[in-house]
Amino acid sequence: MDNNYQHIAFLCGHFKRDKAVDHDQLERSGWIRQTLSPADARRGKRYYYPEFIDFCHAASEEEGCVRYTCPVDAMVTMMVDVRGQSRSYAFTVKELNLYLMPHQMVVYSIHVQQDAGSFDDCSALIYTLRYIDAYDTAAYKDFCRLAVEPIVRVYDALKSSPMQDPTMLVENGNKLRVFQIINAPAAALAGLTDDEKRHLQYELATFSTVSIEGKKAIDSPAEQWQTSNKKCRVAVFESWTALAMLDSFNILGTECDSQLGNWIDNYYGCIYIQALFQKVCLFDFNNRFKLALRLQGSKTATKRVNALVREYEAFERNCSFNRISYNFLPQLISDAINGSLEITDEMEQLYRIMAKERSRNDEINQKKMNSLLVGISFLTLFSAIWDACSMFNEMFSVESHFSSSYWGYRVMGFVMLVVVAGGLYLLYRFRQNR
Repeated sequence: MDNNYQHIAFLCGHFKRDKAVDHDQLERSGWIRQTLSPADARRGKRYYYPEFIDFCHAASEEEGCVRYTCPVDAMVTMMVDVRGQSRSYAFTVKELNLYLMPHQMVVYSIHVQQDAGSFDDCSALIYTLRYIDAYDTAAYKDFCRLAVEPIVRVYDALKSSPMQDPTMLVENGNKLRVFQIINAPAAALAGLTDDEKRHLQYELATFSTVSIEGKKAIDSPAEQWQTSNKKCRVAVFESWTALAMLDSFNILGTECDSQLGNWIDNYYGCIYIQALFQKVCLFDFNNRFKLALRLQGSKTATKRVNALVREYEAFERNCSFNRISYNFLPQLISDAINGSLEITDEMEQLYRIMAKERSRNDEINQKKMNSLLVGISFLTLFSAIWDACSMFNEMFSVESHFSSSYWGYRVMGFVMLVVVAGGLYLLYRFRQNR
């Protein structure tokens, strides 16, 4: 490796389709279906759980992830304003990736590579590309033609309403998520203390200005915040470390050329993509549950909630994985990514919503049951009073004291009803005063 900084990044987004996927049309548009050979699948299942591999390389989007790639391999040079400075950046758009997922989710990524001259060049480039609000400006014309327009065409093919502007590429939020790898020369980190390396990685993961000669920039991450986010940092080997954030995953290594294939194919292509799908799908479930609960009281709302519960149960059975690997390192990476994406928080919020809805349904059902029991009790009470009246009439010939048995039975029934009602009232008052 030369003195350049090898920078690889995947700019990731998602949207939810509402039309069926036309696979033939995708292939005619230049997208190439990616499948896993039986030999590679067997090899992968020796390292990862079989169900995880089957999900990540599924035969259909109902079963798991169906992958497409659109090769680009074109150089782009951009002159843009970054943090108040006009700078020129040259990078390569390698390819576009499309991941068709269950529950109508579509995840995509733009694969870019850069031979950077410094860490700050790596940070500034992604800072520039991840914000989609500027995509309609002249500086992004070539980048949008190569990387954005093919994704827009897929969006239009899978959505009932065409895209109005590039900001619709991000369905929730204002920027693309990033999985990036920086493979630096050994001299770049030589002489840095562990704390300085940690601080550097936080700057790269937040796409801040990289400190120069120990002087921290005004937008450098605070030490207190770095300390509170230690669980999302993976530091196992001397040659590389990883840091997971809510909107980025950063690997910082030195002369790790032999690791790149594993990081791209497995850590990004399987672990990160599956976790990102899980995050956006749970977010969608939460939003749809909240919307359905706003319509409480109508039959349509009840049906919608019940359908959502069934859909979520299917998601949890087929798309959610607590453990993914037999080995510690992939599992460690997965745990860091899941923690940074707050997947557990999304699940817990969903469980709370579902628990409240179950409790509400239980209360409604209990009220219906109580009403039914009250009705049955009254029928039983009236039947018992009638039987008692008949018994008293046989014993004391009550009807002889009235002009007819009609009035005799009714007077006795009324007296007994008053006695029973009075007894129930006294019992109620007694329990209230205890």
